[in-house]
Amino acid sequence: MPPKAKPGAKATAKPAAAKAKAASSPEPIAPVNSPGPDKLSVFDAETNLNFIEDDDWAALASTETPSSTVGKVLEALLTLLGDTDAASWATAATALDKPEELVREIRALGPLGCSRLQLQRAAAVISEADLGSLMATTSTTAPPPKAKAKAAKAKAAEPSALPPRPQEGALRAALALAQLVESYVAPAESPFSKFPMEWPAVPFRDLHRNLQHALHSKQHACLICGSKLATKAVSQYLQLCDAGMVNVCQLQVQVQLAKAMPPDIARTTLGSALKEALARGSRLALQLGTSPPNLRRFCDSQMPIEAFEHEKTSEVARTLGLEAAEAPDFQMVLLVEMSKGTAEKALPQVLPGFDEMAVMLVDDATLPSNSQLDEASKRPTSLRSALSLLAVDAAKTAAPTAPTEAPVAFSEGVVVNEIDFEYMEKFGDDWQERWLLGPSEQDESGKEIRKGLISAKLVKYPSNPKDAKMCLQLMGGAANAPCTGIWTSFTPLIRPTEVEFEFTVNGKVDMPNACLVFTEKPFEGALPDCKVGVQFTVRGGMQLCGGGGNLVRISNDGKIQNDKWNKVLIKIDWADKIAVAQVDTRGKGYAPAIQTVPFRDPTCCGFGALFIYNTDTQATCWFSELRVKQHQQDMAMSGNDALDARRELAERMKQREYQMAVDADMEVGMKMGAIKSTTCHGMNLAMEQAANNSSGHALG
Repeated sequence: MPPKAKPGAKATAKPAAAKAKAASSPEPIAPVNSPGPDKLSVFDAETNLNFIEDDDWAALASTETPSSTVGKVLEALLTLLGDTDAASWATAATALDKPEELVREIRALGPLGCSRLQLQRAAAVISEADLGSLMATTSTTAPPPKAKAKAAKAKAAEPSALPPRPQEGALRAALALAQLVESYVAPAESPFSKFPMEWPAVPFRDLHRNLQHALHSKQHACLICGSKLATKAVSQYLQLCDAGMVNVCQLQVQVQLAKAMPPDIARTTLGSALKEALARGSRLALQLGTSPPNLRRFCDSQMPIEAFEHEKTSEVARTLGLEAAEAPDFQMVLLVEMSKGTAEKALPQVLPGFDEMAVMLVDDATLPSNSQLDEASKRPTSLRSALSLLAVDAAKTAAPTAPTEAPVAFSEGVVVNEIDFEYMEKFGDDWQERWLLGPSEQDESGKEIRKGLISAKLVKYPSNPKDAKMCLQLMGGAANAPCTGIWTSFTPLIRPTEVEFEFTVNGKVDMPNACLVFTEKPFEGALPDCKVGVQFTVRGGMQLCGGGGNLVRISNDGKIQNDKWNKVLIKIDWADKIAVAQVDTRGKGYAPAIQTVPFRDPTCCGFGALFIYNTDTQATCWFSELRVKQHQQDMAMSGNDALDARRELAERMKQREYQMAVDADMEVGMKMGAIKSTTCHGMNLAMEQAANNSSGHALG
């Protein structure tokens, strides 16, 4: 019998043969993954992208005349990414020039990130590609990643190893992309789980994947941003996705604060956006800002409250008269800017259907920079542009993002408007649409005020045609009874930086008249309980009520005259909670401010109500116009205005003291001169100085 071969002899013979074969011909390409009889899973296909070398991507990008199969693979991929020019090889080559960014875009897309139409188109394109030939060109077996790394290391150590051909690297990259496309277009085998009820912190790059997860779970989404940068980034992403954008917070400002838009118009605007998004089958993004309004107040037949429940989308579409009741890609996304703690308390009260929404916290640490967002805003509207924004590497931001602070609106635990606005009231025929009577209907003793004792109506005043204006006349009052005239509310709270109004009064001045008061809370029986901020009144002159209820005179422009219009400008510094007032009683412009006045209640965080009233039964006041303005830049400048007012006041006082001292010296000098003239030469001091000067000139 022939002797048996020793163990290991066969094993050593194979590498030697392989080595010899490698010397004569290039080594076959190691495949990305074994295709097997079935398509790869999404996880395996995405994992394979990690093992495509930069040289492989470069080889694929530099292909001048790609085969039909490779062209179809790239076209299908770009179709999934939402590129408007998916069939162009030049577009594909440009995308392949930045492989890291391309892979990040793919990961940002995810298997759920495409619309049904995109999936259908990509499936049709990839079905036309001859993937069998692509797989046959490469090896049909693939070592696991660890084995592949060891093989690459051993191969690098062998001096006789030949570098892979560029074409082989290109095919390797194309095969990986083909397997990825196949895994994405394959129908899901099982329904996706419901989005988690706990509020996950979502990295910005994963925003699209998470929104799509919620969409497939048949849920609307609520995105909570903890900073202005996060709000800007998410808004930019939604705009690039071509989502319908409605700034509901701005609508609220126009309705509730500027009072320049009827509520019906706001509901129509929101309803039209809902109908368009349903018809297109796209997202509808509602920007709620830092002070989310109660969306239930915007609901009517045009904006059904059922629209906030995703499972009733088809029912809502039929209600709005849409022929295609199916809108599979419709999703409502609510965007708010607030802290998590505030959101937990505030949102369930103002957002219908909130309990069924997918709520996500946008992670501030993963945001792109402002410059990167500005650069992204120049891109055309498309899913590819949105994914490119999500694919921005936040770690490579030129300047590190500064730590974000909580919005000012929530620093004190209350919701305050942060949008610039200006409320102009001319007291026209429609004034009762914005103002209510009262709210107090009792006198200081708690007894009901007699009907007709206090009246508010439009008149033209005064009788002099030159000065006559259409205005609101408030006649009568109740002694020591506040808030008995007219009032209006502001929702959310406002922090105005300027208040300007024009008025005149007539009658006694024994009691406060022409009172104009801003409070944080509505009136419920006692004015101090309302957290009074700025309180203006006329009592022997124009005054502001400061801390502790002390009246501070603010007018240095003469006395108030009957039937003459007076203007008042109050600038408010919210940092120090002080007011600086200027008045104009002669129509020649505002006189310099003479005093800064602190808020009556320093705990006032914003104004939610404005009251105009009298407390003198025999007095009448007329208001011709009112302006309330909130401007972010003025918030920083109002403090400087207050400092300027104090500085001017100090200079005026100093000048006054100096003038008084000069006058006193002159008076003493004149007296001394008079005494001297009677005792010496009969001349006073001035005469003596003149004589001395003339004598000096004569001697010279």
